[in-house]
Amino acid sequence: MPGSATVRASIAGIGLLSLLGYALGFRWVTGQGSEGLAAYVVLFVGLFVLYLAAVWLVLRRRAPDRVLLGIILGGGLVFRLVLVATPVVLSSDIHRYLWDGRVQWAGINPYRYPPAAEELAALRDAQVHPQINRPTKRTVYPPGMEALYRVVFGLVPDSIVAWRLFIIAGEVATTALLLVLLGRSGAPSVTVIVYAWAPLAVFEGAQAGHVDFAMLPFVLLALFCRQEGRMTLSGLSLGVAVAMKLYPAVLLFAWRRRGEWRLPLACGAVVAAGYLAYLPGAGITVLGFLPEYFGSAEDFNIGLRFFLTDAVGLGGEVARGTVMLLLCLALLAVLTRLSRGAREDPASVLGAGVAAVTAYLVLIPTAMHAWYAVWILPFITLRLSPAWLWFTGAVALSYLKYAWQPAGMPLWARALEYVPLYALLIWEWARAGLSPATVERTEATAHLSPSSPQP
Repeated sequence: MPGSATVRASIAGIGLLSLLGYALGFRWVTGQGSEGLAAYVVLFVGLFVLYLAAVWLVLRRRAPDRVLLGIILGGGLVFRLVLVATPVVLSSDIHRYLWDGRVQWAGINPYRYPPAAEELAALRDAQVHPQINRPTKRTVYPPGMEALYRVVFGLVPDSIVAWRLFIIAGEVATTALLLVLLGRSGAPSVTVIVYAWAPLAVFEGAQAGHVDFAMLPFVLLALFCRQEGRMTLSGLSLGVAVAMKLYPAVLLFAWRRRGEWRLPLACGAVVAAGYLAYLPGAGITVLGFLPEYFGSAEDFNIGLRFFLTDAVGLGGEVARGTVMLLLCLALLAVLTRLSRGAREDPASVLGAGVAAVTAYLVLIPTAMHAWYAVWILPFITLRLSPAWLWFTGAVALSYLKYAWQPAGMPLWARALEYVPLYALLIWEWARAGLSPATVERTEATAHLSPSSPQP
């Protein structure tokens, strides 16, 4: 077992190499023009290998170390800061965030008109408006995010750098809550490296600026309160998360108990209040682009549904719709099972949350963009999963679809993403002696051991 000085030096060395990748490597990516996203995947893979080495060294030792924790936290922050001023490369979504904030400050409901509408012509500029994706579609974002866009725009209008710094502030809050939750479970604080150094979090947060990172602190706060048995506070916090991105609603099934209504009522009240605030002037359009998001035109990097349809020659809308319905029913069945008979100790509450997020990410029959996977990272920091650790790296292969258009994403890349994930999940469940539906009963004592994976 390496000593503390050896581990510190090794992690510092890996951190310096990673910093070169984020600072100089990403500069190389931005200079590749049309090949930039393919170059990004190459860079990501290299950084992910360094990340796995760092995680292995830290978790292998499993000892408290304040100096090492300082190296980890400082490294994670610096990785992000060097990306703040880089050009927008990974996603144009950030321009929609700025636009929706601008529309609201002009006194217009963001759900009422798409960016291309003539009614918004006076708000157009040469920097933000031309970069908006789906300009003929109304916004897809729930009311919690729309309120956030308004606030950030009011503080620093039309600033990509300011938005990225706001996202990094959200990540700081996430990291702080993870340290609290790790301390509660008795795990070494240095385990936070699983989140803090994850290339997926660094790139999708500080570079792409995705709003999912603003949601994560509320999910973890809901987990903390739920472990304390503070149902109303947990429901309120989870409600904010759902009002931001909707999909954290699966945690309601994991954390609600029969006869207990404070959590779902508090959560539902927050979400309802959010939509009601935007209902005037929007009406049914308050749902924005969301209903269209389930159409085949939005299929991207589909997981299990692809292997049950297209991969076996079952193309067409009928097969697509049938398998989507079956997977949604399967997800509902698993989530319903989670809410029955679960124990109330903190480890079981965490396990139920891990199981709910796992079920969602495996069974969801719609698109799987890379940033959709970021919310598994805090959970696998608290309970390590080799399967999801793999996927947080492999999901970056989905960018090859953009890099190699119109050929699209090659089959080998999709298989490399998902097949090891499914195989490792099955192995974890078998090793734990549990089925996916009862995974929340797993004991917390093994959650840090690389040789004792948890689902």
